[in-house]
Amino acid sequence: MAVSDRVYRRTEAGRKAWQDKNPGLSAECRRILGLVDDEAHCDSIRAGLRRYSDAQIDDWLAQLEILRLLESSPAAPERDLDFTGKIKLTDFLGKSGAS
Repeated sequence: MAVSDRVYRRTEAGRKAWQDKNPGLSAECRRILGLVDDEAHCDSIRAGLRRYSDAQIDDWLAQLEILRLLESSPAAPERDLDFTGKIKLTDFLGKSGAS
């Protein structure tokens, strides 16, 4: 399950699992719950778990969604973390595209 370009939110159950330090969750899943807090872009989560592969992080995120501890939605264009979605060559060259 590819999770690129998604925003994750901790559910009420996820908040409780984080606060109670739910022993049924792996340390990595608890860490993800801590990274998400209210809401986090998948790239921010990955940055907090750099030593793990994207595939492993994807698995943990999917597991947390199945357990309903996290929920996700596609990232809106206005949340483009590197702002490349808003850059157009004509913005630099002028409206006609010529300089």
